[in-house]
Amino acid sequence: MDKTLKRNLREQIVDVIGSDIVSGRLKPGDLLPSEEVLLERYSVSRTVLREALNVLAGKGILDARPRRGTMVRPRSEWNQLDPVVLAWRGRAKGSQAKQENDRRTDQLMEVRRIVEPGAAALAAQRGTDKDFAAIKQAYDAMERGSDSPDAFMEADLAFHVACLHASKNDYLSPIAHAIRTEMMASLRITNRDPKLNRSISLPLHRAILDAILARDPEGAAEAMRRHLDDTERRRAQSQR
Repeated sequence: MDKTLKRNLREQIVDVIGSDIVSGRLKPGDLLPSEEVLLERYSVSRTVLREALNVLAGKGILDARPRRGTMVRPRSEWNQLDPVVLAWRGRAKGSQAKQENDRRTDQLMEVRRIVEPGAAALAAQRGTDKDFAAIKQAYDAMERGSDSPDAFMEADLAFHVACLHASKNDYLSPIAHAIRTEMMASLRITNRDPKLNRSISLPLHRAILDAILARDPEGAAEAMRRHLDDTERRRAQSQR
């Protein structure tokens, strides 16, 4: 079988089974159908199927054991920062998915409050001229796109990711990807009003930028906390 075709088939099986698990159609503790049933269902070779299941096992989602079969692992064991897992979570629909999305947004804010003020402080201490230019470029894009919620949100995401990268902590890279994925859904709630983006969000981001460029770690952390306070306030208002 052509390697590209084989890889595409494997990725399709990974996507179908992974989506079923993350959406809740298959729950932690459930056993997948037997290999023979899966082979007939998906019309792929045994090699492709096993490779797909190994990919899902590598994401912490499946656990395969002889005689028992392949079981969905507890959610606490999933690689929640995996970009593919995040994408599956973002595609879930329905009332149960809305509750899950609300829970994820709560957890995102908790992570951001724990991580981003410290990352901003590190960016002020460790950032290079290139890092500072990336943060400034993202802020400038926010200014230019302030009349367009979509353009503003893209630039806002770039600003926060640039701050995380400027911290020079390799362990924050996967968190940056996770925050980028989850923040887009959050920003669609909190940044829909161009007027508020110009009058409130831009000055808050400017304060973060100025403190980082001034190499003021405490000021950068405090500015980031004020911005996150505003984000939480706007989110609460949108839910009334």
